[in-house]
Amino acid sequence: MNKPGTVKTRVWQDESRLATVVTWIATTTALIVALAAPLGYFLLSREAELRDAAMAARLHAAFVTQLVSASPDDWRQDVGGLLDTDLAPSDVPEQRRVEDSAHVVVATAGAVLHGPVVERAALVTGPEGPVGAVVIARSLQPILTQTGLVALLGVALGLSIYGSLRVLPLRALRRTLAALQREESKAREEAEEHLRVVFQNAVEGIAILTPNHLITSCNPALADMFRYPIDAVPGMRITDLLRPVPGPDGAAALLPGQGETIAFRAGGESFPVEMSVNETRLADRPHLIAILRDITERKQVERRLSYMANYDSLTGLPNRSLFRERLERAMDRTRRNGRQLALMFLDLDRFKNINDTLGHEVGDQLLKHVANALTANLRSTDTVSRNAEDESESITVSRLGGDEFTVLVEDIVNPNAATHVATRILAAIAQPFEINGERLYISTSIGVTLYPHEAEDLDGLVKQADMAMYRAKELGRNTYFFYNDELNIAMAERHALEASLRHALERQEFSLHYQPKADLRSGRITSVEALLRWAPSEGPAIGPDRFVPILEEIGLISQVGTWVLRTACAQIAAWKAAGLPALRLAVNVSAHQFRQRNLPDLIAGHLSENGLLPSDLEVELTESILMEDSEQSQEILSRLGAMGIHLAIDDFGTGHSSLAYLKRFNVHTLKIDRSFIRDLPDDADDSAIATAVVRLAASLKIRVVAEGVETREQAAFLREMGCDEMQGYLLSAPLPAEAFPAWLADRVDGMETA
Repeated sequence: MNKPGTVKTRVWQDESRLATVVTWIATTTALIVALAAPLGYFLLSREAELRDAAMAARLHAAFVTQLVSASPDDWRQDVGGLLDTDLAPSDVPEQRRVEDSAHVVVATAGAVLHGPVVERAALVTGPEGPVGAVVIARSLQPILTQTGLVALLGVALGLSIYGSLRVLPLRALRRTLAALQREESKAREEAEEHLRVVFQNAVEGIAILTPNHLITSCNPALADMFRYPIDAVPGMRITDLLRPVPGPDGAAALLPGQGETIAFRAGGESFPVEMSVNETRLADRPHLIAILRDITERKQVERRLSYMANYDSLTGLPNRSLFRERLERAMDRTRRNGRQLALMFLDLDRFKNINDTLGHEVGDQLLKHVANALTANLRSTDTVSRNAEDESESITVSRLGGDEFTVLVEDIVNPNAATHVATRILAAIAQPFEINGERLYISTSIGVTLYPHEAEDLDGLVKQADMAMYRAKELGRNTYFFYNDELNIAMAERHALEASLRHALERQEFSLHYQPKADLRSGRITSVEALLRWAPSEGPAIGPDRFVPILEEIGLISQVGTWVLRTACAQIAAWKAAGLPALRLAVNVSAHQFRQRNLPDLIAGHLSENGLLPSDLEVELTESILMEDSEQSQEILSRLGAMGIHLAIDDFGTGHSSLAYLKRFNVHTLKIDRSFIRDLPDDADDSAIATAVVRLAASLKIRVVAEGVETREQAAFLREMGCDEMQGYLLSAPLPAEAFPAWLADRVDGMETA
């Protein structure tokens, strides 16, 4: 490496160049001295002669003028005597002459001159004006001779100066340069020793590399950092020890500059390093110097500080700061994907009483239990936000402080999803908490607001959720409230439906409609499915898609399901007694009803009570029920199968299917969901799915029923692919019990006529 201040010294250390410079200076000075003396002498002497000649010309012209004035006609004859008198004597040869106005020489005096000469003239005037001039000419030969002598003296002086300037300064400079060289050598040796000490004892790892990243040398700190012997590192490539930092084009590179990357110790352990790379030259060849610092502790501290700054120390949930950051990002994502997000603001009911009566330690433990309940009871397909770098989550739980929590639900299609989450939260919080051997009960009030339907900014959204939470407390706590006015109306209607449903059975507002199923080949009616309908005493009929979920949420579905089973069995028995053809009855069993341990006994009782055989009943279950791989579920399914009751899988293909249960349980029928039938036969995907289900069932000797068949084209396509039965409006809409016999009779008569 070049050290500062040495470049100029080395230039002057070039002795030949220094000698040339000194010689040039000495020669120039000597020439100036040698030329200046004679030239100056000649010019000064010539100027003196010119001045004297001019004065002599004026003196002679004055006398000639007097002569002309005295003898205007005869002055030419008398003027010669005046010229013989030398009025201004000179040491150089001189010639004097008088010329008339036509420059004709009238008279001359003095020696004959040889060049070079100088001349000066003065006018001669008469009564009528100028009549001629007096010219004085002087020879410069004596001055030239004297100038030559002066030139010899100048040359001698110049040579003396040249010798003095050429030899003495160069000798002095050489002595100075020698001293400088000694000082520089000493300073270089000291600097090299200092660098060696620094290199060997530096805390950071230092490696010297060739341009192709080959390590030529390293210090002990670098070898210790990577757990290699120090003599094993030279010869390795730096890229074998660490991951190069991506360059501007994205490709891995080792470019001059500073950055952070991942390094690998000899045992394969990775650790973060801070790396600085600089270009230099060693032995007049390009090299790189890499300085590495192990920043493991710094990264750990940064992670701890980041955690402390973004997460609640008590519950481990995101705190207010991180909540706001994630809410802002969620709002951006929602604006891009065109869906909705729901912000829920939770405040525990009467939490202050627990703190005041049982102490803050118990209160803190209760807050931990609440956090765990929230994270554990949200649906399993969602995740609870704990990683700041993960933005794929659809539900984020945060603690703002005290007993306030937030739940952020992203990527929802309609408000029902938010309603479902809020209901799950209320149920989870309502479970008793075991703390120090004591069971505690607590509830929460939830305020819900949607984005982007309401507030357009973050603070407005939080404020609306907070306001909705207080409204929930005003409504009696342990409930949720939507800020959106339209949703508030919907929630009021839902509460009204819930209240009406609680009395629907006793008011006999439920009824059953029956929808037939037919064999696709013969057209014979094989069975009917009992479908629940509700006509409130006050108001219009309400579809099952609205009231059945409410029945499930308020825990009445099992009670109503028992009524359906009892009523349907009685109806089938009545039809059989009336002489109608034997029809199998299909009844839907909900998940809540299926979890009743006495379900097989209940079914057996209704069959026996109405004189029906187990084969007269087909129980329709969803895939999600069969996927509950619990001991109780297996026991119930085994008992139903042993009784001879037919088992059908409703809405096949829409759940989380696992074909293992088809083999494990005695499944008789698969019902293809109407969503796969609707676009047949035009939709290639639906056609492929339906065909695959039919072929799968055929290979397992299971019958297939297509739901929602509405056109003859659909029926023909299903018949051609080998589907067994159909159900839908092409055959018949669900019929009241009193209308079904007539429809069946018309159907049978029509087939016989055909």
